[in-house]
Amino acid sequence: MIFNLLRMPQNKAIHCYLLMSVWILLLIVGIYKFLEPKQKFLDSPTVATELYSGLSVDIKTKRIFKICNFPDELETGEEGILQTDKWVLSGLLILIRHGDRGPLQHVKKISSINCGTDNSELLTSYKDYVNNQTLSGKVSWVGPGPFHGFPFLPTHSKLCQLGQLTMQGITQLLKLGHLLSQTYHKVWPKLRVLSPYELIIYSTRYRRTFQSALAFLYGLIPHDTLTRINIYESQSMSFCFKDCGCPVTEKLSKYVRKNISHQLRSHPAVANLADTTGKSLFSTNAEQGPLGSDPHAVRDALLSFVCHKSGLPCESPLNCIKRQNVVGIFAYTDWVNYQKWRNTYWKRYCLLKSYGLIRHIVQQMLHMVSNNGPYLVLYSGHDHTLEQLATALGLHNDPFLLRYAARIIFEVYQDNRESNNAKGIYFRLLSNGKDVTKQISFCKNFVSVDAKTNLCKIEDIVRFLHDDYFSSLNVSNFKDACLYKND
Repeated sequence: MIFNLLRMPQNKAIHCYLLMSVWILLLIVGIYKFLEPKQKFLDSPTVATELYSGLSVDIKTKRIFKICNFPDELETGEEGILQTDKWVLSGLLILIRHGDRGPLQHVKKISSINCGTDNSELLTSYKDYVNNQTLSGKVSWVGPGPFHGFPFLPTHSKLCQLGQLTMQGITQLLKLGHLLSQTYHKVWPKLRVLSPYELIIYSTRYRRTFQSALAFLYGLIPHDTLTRINIYESQSMSFCFKDCGCPVTEKLSKYVRKNISHQLRSHPAVANLADTTGKSLFSTNAEQGPLGSDPHAVRDALLSFVCHKSGLPCESPLNCIKRQNVVGIFAYTDWVNYQKWRNTYWKRYCLLKSYGLIRHIVQQMLHMVSNNGPYLVLYSGHDHTLEQLATALGLHNDPFLLRYAARIIFEVYQDNRESNNAKGIYFRLLSNGKDVTKQISFCKNFVSVDAKTNLCKIEDIVRFLHDDYFSSLNVSNFKDACLYKND
């Protein structure tokens, strides 16, 4: 009788769902069991933290550390094509996430965290440069404009301020810009002599994205050019430009949030883990409401401790946030993000949110190959910016895409053999240094330069934007898509 019921389609779905729920529960329990530290007798009740040094680096914790993207671990990837006798690099479009920042919510014992960093030669040079430019008044963007009055460096070198870039974040972007400069100088000499009129910079109106853009550019372009550039404000985290008004996105966002909430209710062990961890993390005001039990909010707060090698906070000497709390929260949120990436409503949401940005990217690509410029375009944004764009392009879920100082780069190339032909224009997409061009949903005819290097015809992205972008929504344009009923 039981086996017959399981054969029924409706019960098979329930059976699979129950198996998945049990699997998640076992995952959390396993994490607790595997990482549970042995009981120690405290010599003194004054011990207030569990030392970070006790957090061993293993297959589970290594993934968490990679999200921090420590400056000394930053490295170049597969950027640049070295076969310059055949391929000419015409321009770059770079989308970055800001660097390391303080938590977005008030966190207990935040003052105990040292958010500073060692003074490297590059950081010292940048500090001197900023101070000299500020004193001389040479930098054009210190006058009236969208970023008037914004400091160029974090106001406190060691404190973790709410949502503000840290000195570690500055160092991340300095090094990233420097590494990419070394890579692209080999294949694109123009980068050394770019004029202020040949590049265009956009940043959202946040200190952390503005400061990240400056630090990144300091490492990437000539310093004389940096003193004369303009930085334009994006009115949206999505860089939607003229295609921002889309009421249906809020409706889609609610569907996604509802699904995430349902997943959490289906895993009470995780909800309890988030709740108990959140009570030890958040200040009294932040605990009032759903924040303290939101695994994603807890994850964000934990990053401030983990990414600065700080002791984990405690309610009392015998009640500290333990290592398995951290691993359990990150394991669950990674799983939720993977499920979200497959959600139909999420895909529709990202298509609509990223339409303006993709349209702008295509326009800039065409300007690059028409020799009108700009030849370098930078968008300094947030994790949501990269996440939405990657989903809209059909890329696979990558938990490390959203780490601090993450990058997505479009390289625009021309084939020397077809320099006067629109069919000789190609682009390449890299995510954190990895060639992901073959993952793009609309690229049909790839050109493989070698085993790791692939190119997509610019015709494909133009056709996708104009003909196929809204086909999955059964409409033909942005206006109708934003009125589309998703019930």
